[in-house]
Amino acid sequence: MKKGFTLAEVVMTLTIVGVIAAITIPTMIHETNKKSTIEQLKKSAATLNQAVYNATITDGVVSSWNWAAKEDVLYIMQKTITPRLNVGYMCSGDVAGTNQLCTYKITGIGGNDVDNAAFEAKSRVMLNDGSMIAFSRGFVTQEDVDAGKADPTGEGNKTGSDCIWGGDPKALCGIFMVDVNGTKKPNMIGKDVFFFGLHASGAVLPYGANQGEEFIDQNCAEGGNGSTCAAKLAKDGWDVCYTGCKYPYPVKF
Repeated sequence: MKKGFTLAEVVMTLTIVGVIAAITIPTMIHETNKKSTIEQLKKSAATLNQAVYNATITDGVVSSWNWAAKEDVLYIMQKTITPRLNVGYMCSGDVAGTNQLCTYKITGIGGNDVDNAAFEAKSRVMLNDGSMIAFSRGFVTQEDVDAGKADPTGEGNKTGSDCIWGGDPKALCGIFMVDVNGTKKPNMIGKDVFFFGLHASGAVLPYGANQGEEFIDQNCAEGGNGSTCAAKLAKDGWDVCYTGCKYPYPVKF
């Protein structure tokens, strides 16, 4: 009667197990990371919407906030929004590029360094759940500047926020940048860094959600800036397609 296994049989079994593991483990890691990221992203969206809603109860509608002031977004973030968040650390002091809690590097979809200076360190807060939230004026286009609607330097009264020259409830007042796991890597747009728009109506929506599918897909794609990736995830039912889809998601989780 044969007892046990031969060395060759053990080696063959281990080889098969290794091959199966090499195939399945990366997929499992991607699925786990994806699920965790999307759940945290949903939580961040809910947190921001609740904070803004609570702020409107005491400070009035969003469009009535002091958008025309020189340091409008800093004041609004620090005095209006932050008190309604579960903050663990507020980056309101002198960080001067030394405090990594506030000034860590963020990369784009292609792994390139991103200039995120628009989200000043003093507008950033680290929440107790480990996420980071920053706030900025609405993304200013050159057309806005040329038309006299926006002053990207912040020196004048026009700040780039649609809230100071229009009454449209869909107007974009400001932009939230959310890093769902804070300083933990990869700190990459579209992977753990996402953007939400604060609208005059008080709604906080994934940036670009009201711009149409083409705008969303173009910006959350290879070669895009990744600003609409939260909107793409929401549009696709918080699911991610990598292969066999018209517009594959640009980064792996």
